[in-house]
Amino acid sequence: MNKEKVFVIFNTAFIGDMLVTNSLVQNIKHYFQDSKVVFVCDKKFVDVAKYQIGVDDVVSFDKTKDKSLMGIIKFAKNFPYKKPYASFVTYSNERNLLISHLIQAQHIISHHKFSLWNTKEKYKIKEYTHMNDKWGGMIEPLVGEYKSVSIKYNPPFIENELIRKIEALASQKKLVVLCTTSKMKAKDMPIEDCFELINLLNKYGYTPILTGAGQVSRDYSLELRKLGCFDFIDLVDCTDFIDLANILKISKRCISVDTGTMHFANALNVPLVDIFYHCCAEMWAPKDDLYPVKNLIGRPSPNEIVENLLELTGEKNEIYSKI
Repeated sequence: MNKEKVFVIFNTAFIGDMLVTNSLVQNIKHYFQDSKVVFVCDKKFVDVAKYQIGVDDVVSFDKTKDKSLMGIIKFAKNFPYKKPYASFVTYSNERNLLISHLIQAQHIISHHKFSLWNTKEKYKIKEYTHMNDKWGGMIEPLVGEYKSVSIKYNPPFIENELIRKIEALASQKKLVVLCTTSKMKAKDMPIEDCFELINLLNKYGYTPILTGAGQVSRDYSLELRKLGCFDFIDLVDCTDFIDLANILKISKRCISVDTGTMHFANALNVPLVDIFYHCCAEMWAPKDDLYPVKNLIGRPSPNEIVENLLELTGEKNEIYSKI
């Protein structure tokens, strides 16, 4: 029997980055069937890593406590998987490269071109444009190839009061998750477009569920109400990651700007219309050969967004016959 090989993936960035890294997780499992995949992530995002298909264990890194040199050394000392077969360090992260050396990984694959901690394994990241390929392609130095795969997330079903309410609504109405804000204002949907979009969705028989977290999202929701827009379910700051995943699965439709919710929809195979207002669609826009998706770039009109949603879900003829 082959000895189990341990693979450690370091991605201490944000939600979308972590979810797209699942392409690497699945490649590891494809080429090394007796492998154990350990995901190291920021403490706040453990559930984003934990329920990815192929992840066997999650170790959290607390950026508020462990970022000093002594904290890094302590983290490495307490890390439960010493001498793993391979360590993958996403992005240019010197800290995670150092940890990989301290835990004595046999192979270290990183995005670094020049680094004090570089190793002999060379990864030609610039040969790829899309992040799905950049992450999945990290397996290449070990096996000589990689497979383009869709990311997958399998959260537990939860039955709390919020989910029960959404399930009850879904039995009566067509729901669509609507995420219009991100961590960058240039990527957010203009408020006047959202106002018109919600009105159009209502006209076509949809009930939008507005999601988001933090002050920007709260202000956005308040501004919609000041404009006289009330025909949506406001779940801003009301969901954790597992709640959001369950609501996406129940709603079966999503409209999102370039943010974590977009990647959750992909990972759950939920039909998605995404809008890239700012940039980087060539790197982050979901591949339409992997997902049920419509990618819109620039500033599409609310009518164009709805048209794409109807086309994507196959509901165009049904809805148009009723109005």
